[in-house]
Amino acid sequence: MKKTLALLLTATTLLPSLAGCNQTDPVETTVGTTTAEEVTAPTPANPLDSIFGAPSQALANTIVKDYWNRDTAKGNLEGNNLAYVWGYASFMEAMAEAYRLFPEDQTIKQAYIACLTTGISKYKVTNAKITTPNGQTHTVSYYNASRGNAGDYYYDDDAWVCIQFLNAYELLQDERYLKEAEEILHFLWTGWDDQLGGGIYWDKTYKTKNTCSNGPTAIAFLWAHQLTGKADYLEKGKMIYEWVREVMMDQNDGLYKDAINLEGGMDTWKASYNQGTMIYTGALLYEITGDTTYLKETRLSYKSSISLMFNGSGNYASVKNGPLFNAWSFAWLVRAYLKFYSVDPNKNTDAMKCLYGVLKKNLETKNDMGYYDPSFQSTNDWETSPSTDILQACGMSSIMSLMTYYETTLKNAK
Repeated sequence: MKKTLALLLTATTLLPSLAGCNQTDPVETTVGTTTAEEVTAPTPANPLDSIFGAPSQALANTIVKDYWNRDTAKGNLEGNNLAYVWGYASFMEAMAEAYRLFPEDQTIKQAYIACLTTGISKYKVTNAKITTPNGQTHTVSYYNASRGNAGDYYYDDDAWVCIQFLNAYELLQDERYLKEAEEILHFLWTGWDDQLGGGIYWDKTYKTKNTCSNGPTAIAFLWAHQLTGKADYLEKGKMIYEWVREVMMDQNDGLYKDAINLEGGMDTWKASYNQGTMIYTGALLYEITGDTTYLKETRLSYKSSISLMFNGSGNYASVKNGPLFNAWSFAWLVRAYLKFYSVDPNKNTDAMKCLYGVLKKNLETKNDMGYYDPSFQSTNDWETSPSTDILQACGMSSIMSLMTYYETTLKNAK
């Protein structure tokens, strides 16, 4: 059920000065009263103090340079496809993580504002009518798989986009981003019905309910509750979390399977990002409610995910390739580890020690184009494979930025 990856960002992502392209029509960067020149963000301890800091900033800038060419829709990497919205959301993620660290970097700042406005808008479908399996017809706005209203919609894709609008609202304090996120939340809930006892469907065929659509949707509702105080969002986030735990969780280890179809057939693949979104959700629920049940449940998943993902420990750790989807998927596990660390009274650092060892070694894999091995295997063949597509590159950028944030800010917080 893995959607086909696409290599390049849409042509309307960034300002012309960022790509070196010859064009006359500038990209709009204003949303409400916020412009690329006006936005500010909290600055953590110097990110360049981290060994991942300078590489993360350089990689973010390289991605901006390589993944955009408005005139030809081709970048400097292999391939000539435009990004699907899944890949585009990964770009939003990478720019947000980089902007949080380097708000004064004009390339990153302008790229971030542009991707939130004219870039992602190319995928938006407004006031569409959809009919769900329970026979209800809804008027919704959502983000389609391909730009220009083409292709299909996927509930997980819209959840990733929703999360990034919530992230943007928190970083930039522009109400329009929150409004956009709440609009997507309305669409996401149309994916829930009582078949199989609940759960959010994966796509418009309404044939399977997947952890990849439920985990990020739960995060979106819970984060929206934190930002707005709306009780309805909290209840929906809880409902999704409880359904996934009951139906998709392996009771032996607290890890999550991938999908279930309407006949009850189960895909038992335990993907890294599925563990990540559910650990993140459990941590959010503990943070919001203070209920230690969520802490205990999440702690089990956290510990089991370390065994799932890593061989060895600390500086001697390596990534197991089996459960790894790609660097983008792994980035969501990293986000989960940071979120769990931030709420865990014990401040367990087992996962962070493994990550530090793996990623420190991975810094040595930088190639001539400025990219890093997205499979973390430190082999040479990745440079000649399609490993530098937008998901891989942005996933690696997010990981480095996340580790920089952890080292310079999070682990020093009380």
